[in-house]
Amino acid sequence: MSPVDLAALDYGTFPTEPTPFEIKVSTDVDIYALESRRMLDFLISPYTVDPELRYLRETSILRSGTDTLNDLTPEEFVPIADKNFFVSGVATGRSNNSLRTFKDTVVGLMRFGTDAYARTAAAEFNAFTESKTPSRRKVELAGYTDTYAGVSPDQERAQLYAAHGPYVIVAAIQAPATEIDKTREHLKRILDLQSAALNDVTPTLPDEMLDLPTNPDGIVNLALPSEYQSGVAYDDSGAFSAAAHTHWEYDAAAIPDYNAYGVDLVARNNAIVYRTAGVSQAFALQNVLTRPSKYDKEFDGPPGLADARCVHRDETSPLFEPYYCVVVYDRYVALVDDMGFGDLPSPELFQSTSAQYAILAGSR
Repeated sequence: MSPVDLAALDYGTFPTEPTPFEIKVSTDVDIYALESRRMLDFLISPYTVDPELRYLRETSILRSGTDTLNDLTPEEFVPIADKNFFVSGVATGRSNNSLRTFKDTVVGLMRFGTDAYARTAAAEFNAFTESKTPSRRKVELAGYTDTYAGVSPDQERAQLYAAHGPYVIVAAIQAPATEIDKTREHLKRILDLQSAALNDVTPTLPDEMLDLPTNPDGIVNLALPSEYQSGVAYDDSGAFSAAAHTHWEYDAAAIPDYNAYGVDLVARNNAIVYRTAGVSQAFALQNVLTRPSKYDKEFDGPPGLADARCVHRDETSPLFEPYYCVVVYDRYVALVDDMGFGDLPSPELFQSTSAQYAILAGSR
């Protein structure tokens, strides 16, 4: 690591010391959202089903009666979920980013009050989908019960609903009709992988959800704090396991997991902080996080932070800002992003990156 003179850095008005973080839990929906976050640990990625689906489109906490995700959970599913005592849920979607042969898959997990309610919900989700598309073609998935899958008449869309204990596995696939055989295979693979991931899972009892860890080892204290924080059901700030946080990585081919870096915890707030196994692994992760895509551009980082690496993303997305910097201190890697003006990053990006470095340096 290059030496840094903390006194010479420009922090603007950003804090330079760790800020105590306490997740906001004020409603039943927030309490159930704590379990939803835990469910990210065992939610599978569409990338493991189809390696062409590299690019993140969404990762969401599902909240009873409020969330709809296009083909995955249309608004008509809300009363079905509610009457079957929906508890918690998560979903993640990825695509191939191709304009010519667009492919997209969203996989979700929904937990209900009992195994019986989950079976009823799966059947009713499918019944609604059948009623909406009368000519939908059923797909047989051998070896599974309480499982429903079908393909649209144009063979470009497919849905899956499968009960597994108190959970319902839900999936929606969009792919060219010429790949209908692959689509059927992918429905089966989703079911196989997600069922296997659920086999050893024990659902958290409702009265134990408040005991789920939200800031282990004070990891979130090390991330640049947000000025505003909403309830846990509406905010992704907090601590996540390595398995959970991979669902927020934009390119799954670049970072399918964190095994090579020994990441065991990730904090999300106004910055993302990764805890790796050591300094060499931290720099290796920084290299991957800042590897520019074809039309991305690297630019010089904040004055005084020689090891900082910064990138202007060509890709636009509501999931991230176009300019970001990544710094390393000891075993920690921090990513800070912000908007820009034309081809220039905002001045606040350099100030917030410097502040994030100071927080890490001052906490060790």
